[in-house]
Amino acid sequence: MTFRFLLLFLAFLAVSDGSGFAAGKIWVGLYLAENRPPPPGVTVAPEPLRHSLHEVFGFKHYELIKGQEVSLRNEWEQWFVPRQDFFIRVEPLRRVPGEPRFIDYDIYKDGFIVAKGKYQPRDGTPLFINGPDFNQGRLIFVLEPRPPKNPDDDDDD
Repeated sequence: MTFRFLLLFLAFLAVSDGSGFAAGKIWVGLYLAENRPPPPGVTVAPEPLRHSLHEVFGFKHYELIKGQEVSLRNEWEQWFVPRQDFFIRVEPLRRVPGEPRFIDYDIYKDGFIVAKGKYQPRDGTPLFINGPDFNQGRLIFVLEPRPPKNPDDDDDD
C-alpha cells in the first residue's frame, strides 16, 4: 500500500502577526470528509472550520469522529487514537522564553509512521493533515490552538 494519500496541507485561516502561541492547549480532531450528508445526530465541524476545510479539501460535509485537547504545559508525548489503525502522536517541544512554541507530531497508519512534522500553533492557524480515503470520503486530522482559559494557565513559569 502506498502512502500517496498523506499529502500534508498547512491551512492558514487568518493573517497572523507571527507570534507564537505561548500557552494553552491544542485540540486534535479526526474528521470524516464526505460529499453526502452525515447521518442525523452526529457532531459536525463548526461552520467557520467547515468552510475552511471545504476551501482546502473540497468536500461538503465534515463529521467529527473523535476529538481531544492536548495540554502544551506538558512536554512529553501524548497520543490521540481515534481509530486503532490511524492515530497521531503529539509532543510539545520545550519552549524557550521569547521563542515560538513548536509541536512535534508523527502520524501512524497500521502501526507504521507515515508522516512526521512540526507545527507552530498560532491563533487562527489550524493545521489540516490530509489522511487516507475512507469509504466515500477521506479522513482528515485537524490541530487547532486553544487559548488558556485564564492567565495562570501559561507555561512561562
